[in-house]
Amino acid sequence: MLWAHRGSIAIGLVTCLVVLVAVELAVFRSGLFLSHVGFASPVSPIAKLALAERAPDARLLFVGDSTVLADVAPAVVTQTCDCGEGFNGAFAAANARTTLAMTRRLLGILHPRLVVVDAAPWLVDTSGQFTGDLFAREVLSPADLYALGEPVDAVGMVDKEVGSVWTAYGQRFLVKEWLQSLVPGQRYDEAKRGLYVPPGSATSPAALAAAMEHYFPDPTAQVAPSAPGATALGALIEELRGRGISVAVLLPPFHPAVREHAGPFLDRADAAIQQFLSGYGVSVIDCRGAVAATDFRDLAHLTEQGAAKHSLCVGEQIRTLDAASALQ
Repeated sequence: MLWAHRGSIAIGLVTCLVVLVAVELAVFRSGLFLSHVGFASPVSPIAKLALAERAPDARLLFVGDSTVLADVAPAVVTQTCDCGEGFNGAFAAANARTTLAMTRRLLGILHPRLVVVDAAPWLVDTSGQFTGDLFAREVLSPADLYALGEPVDAVGMVDKEVGSVWTAYGQRFLVKEWLQSLVPGQRYDEAKRGLYVPPGSATSPAALAAAMEHYFPDPTAQVAPSAPGATALGALIEELRGRGISVAVLLPPFHPAVREHAGPFLDRADAAIQQFLSGYGVSVIDCRGAVAATDFRDLAHLTEQGAAKHSLCVGEQIRTLDAASALQ
């Protein structure tokens, strides 16, 4: 029976192949999809890179992990400092090394005059390791990992090669984001320029305690200005200055409850970070005092209102540094 209909089957297969090739060339390889795709959330590196393509006017670039992603509103900073448009290039699960890789990718798209990078307490934790970062690998897709130059396994290599030949497959995560954005109320507002505050709240005592075990599992951990994270940040600072781009470091705020659990660690980490930064002569933006407990949605991230307050302070400090010509 199949043999009798082989002509119709062949025509159908050829038609499908022609449609696939036409979609590949007209929609994906032409850049049409990337330039028009909507997002449900800009938390992944590939989504952030696609979003950056639509912000070529950005003169301020903020990079780092989710503490920057949820805490810095570029639109508020720009309105306050009057120093050019901004873009939040931070993404969830970033560490110092992937932040370095992401910044390099973003600099291929944007041309900022100032890059602001976060320096969280775990930056100077001497036990911090980048190899085999299970948390990052749980959150980041294989496409995210090889987009950032991170090592991938054999399956990831196959995935990468297929994606390089078949663009629609390589951008399937963006397709998923686009489909999610079609749900009413789920499309990301691109006017936020990369800021993303997750919905909901997790500030109950139980939620804060659980988060503290995740972010600060060992309050007795040793810190040093030569820790792996600090070394990676130092490399980023030197590379940016080599490109003629000014650098500033942002100290992210945390819920006051952290002090009860890891106060001594925070103090030691602050001292180590200051020692590290003094060696580079980097300007520091510290707006931790601009927010209160009620401004947090969880232990490490602000609400939209909290992000606006924090960003207002960030903009004011950038304006002050600009006026004093302290940025370098």
